[in-house]
Amino acid sequence: MRTVSCFFVTMTHMTELRMIVSDLDGTLLLNGAQSLSEGTCDLIEALLNKGIRFAAASGRQADNLYRLFAPVKDRIDYVCQNGASAVADGTCIAYYPMEEQAAREVADEIRQRPGCEVFVSDFACSYTEQGHTSFTRLVKDVIKIDTVETDDILAVTKGCAKISLYEEAGISDIESWQRRWGSRLTVVTGGPQWLDFMPKGVNKQKALRRLLELRGIQPEEVMVFGDNLNDTEMLEYAGVGAAVATAVPEILACADTVVPRVEDALRDVLAGRNHTEDWKR
Repeated sequence: MRTVSCFFVTMTHMTELRMIVSDLDGTLLLNGAQSLSEGTCDLIEALLNKGIRFAAASGRQADNLYRLFAPVKDRIDYVCQNGASAVADGTCIAYYPMEEQAAREVADEIRQRPGCEVFVSDFACSYTEQGHTSFTRLVKDVIKIDTVETDDILAVTKGCAKISLYEEAGISDIESWQRRWGSRLTVVTGGPQWLDFMPKGVNKQKALRRLLELRGIQPEEVMVFGDNLNDTEMLEYAGVGAAVATAVPEILACADTVVPRVEDALRDVLAGRNHTEDWKR
């Protein structure tokens, strides 16, 4: 009788998942993919129909994410630009611009570094320098970001949310950038070739908090997928922090569980593995 009673108490305290959040590049988009795998939006739609919300969390802007999630774009939420902006029900619910002087200085420093490209993003558009054809082609035609070439990159830094450094051979000096700018800006890797600068204190968790407040969802009711250091805060904040198997070591170490692919985990949730406690390792 005592065993049955304890079992009942345990079951009544199981926490149902009410939202799933996934990073894009390196997590839901593996091996450099620029489109979702076939059937991914069907899985998301099935989650939504079961009452489990879905949010895309990325360094990308909202317009780019709308394209990726076209079949369900009006039904899901968005944490954009590494948390510098967020969208729900088609409305911007958060936007955190960079301090103007810091934005100009870091953009100028990046553009003067040999082998480095500077990429400036506000809520709806991004900017590259004129004459940097191969980089502009990458962001505009491959990644498909709404991008404008400008002859003065420093003139478009006012009001921007994120400035990125792109180094084709891979970011070579992360620690020096963090030492130089860490007291004034949030500095995080967004991938092997990308280093992102946002307002100090801005990260994906900050925008996710705003989103959960709006939806009336508690952090323990959320499962988050990620792979890189710009996912750290939101993985630690959620009830379940899940890393993909190819994640960087720091993310693998802090995750509650490791999955081969996000889509496999979504199928498991749909099959009934839909409580926080089901995923704790």
